[in-house]
Formats: sequence, structure tokens, C-alpha cells
Amino acid sequence: MAAPNSTPISPSPNPSQSPNPQPDDTSLTGPRSMRQFSLFLTGAALVSLSVFSTRRALVRRYIATVPHFFQPSNAPPRQPFSLQKEAAEALRIATVNVLSFSVMMGGGVLWAADVGSLEEGRERLRGMRKRRERSVRGGRDERMDGEVEREFGELVGKSLRKGADKEEEGGKEGRER
Repeated sequence: MAAPNSTPISPSPNPSQSPNPQPDDTSLTGPRSMRQFSLFLTGAALVSLSVFSTRRALVRRYIATVPHFFQPSNAPPRQPFSLQKEAAEALRIATVNVLSFSVMMGGGVLWAADVGSLEEGRERLRGMRKRRERSVRGGRDERMDGEVEREFGELVGKSLRKGADKEEEGGKEGRER
């Protein structure tokens, strides 16, 4: 008879539990993505409500101008027309439309850029700003920038002096004639 194996058999690891769990799921249907997408959906709901409100206001205004049955078409409308009220209503409707659209666009951009919080957005903007500053400098340090500025200043100064000298010579020739 063979001796039994002395090493204990360990249970096989569960494939659903990875040794390094990810704190945030990056899939489109993950909880992080759904949380981000909810801001876009909120904006879309606000846009639909603002469109409904706009349509309702326009229909109400149109109905107020249509004459009733057996009413002469040249009679003035029953409700007096007020420019202040019309302007205030137009401003209210436009403001609601713009704000709801901006919420929807902001939510869509944040979802597409995979930004989950204000702090994460700030970090990304800081990183973008640092990369842009490096690309503008071309990887040079600030001492080289100072040298370039000094050389540029000298070049501009020389060209201005040359221009001033030519003006003086032109002025002397004009006086001699």
C-alpha cells in the first residue's frame, strides 16, 4: 500500500474573488459608471420637463390669441398683453432650458471622461495643466526660459535702436533739403 499524501489539499480559490480586488469597477454597467451616468439621466429628465414646460407656455399663449366661436376675428384678445410678463416668462423658460441642458451636458462629459467626484476632477485638471505647461516649455527648465527671454529682449532692443537711428537719419536729410 502506498502511504497517503501528507500535504493537505487546499481548497481551490474562488474565481469571483481576485487576490487584488479593484475598488471601482470600470465597466459600463458597474456601480461607478451608473453613479456617473445618473447625473446625465437627471439632466435628460430636466430637459424633458423644461421642453414640456416650454411647449405648455407656447400653447397657452397661442390659445389666448385665437378667437372663440362666434367672436369677431378683429376683436382684441380677452387677456391684456403685458410686455413685462411676457419678458419675465421668456427669461424663466430660457433659464430653465439652459440650466437643464448644461446639467445634462456636464453629466455626459463627466461620464465620458470617467470622473467620479470633484476631487478626482480637480486632480485630472491639475495633471492636464502640468502637461500643457511642460509642452509649452518643451521640457526646458525655467533657467533656459529666462535666457530665452533675455535674448529676445536684446533682439527687440537692437531692432528698436536701428529703427530709431533710421528715423533720425531721415529727419536730418529732410532738414538739409
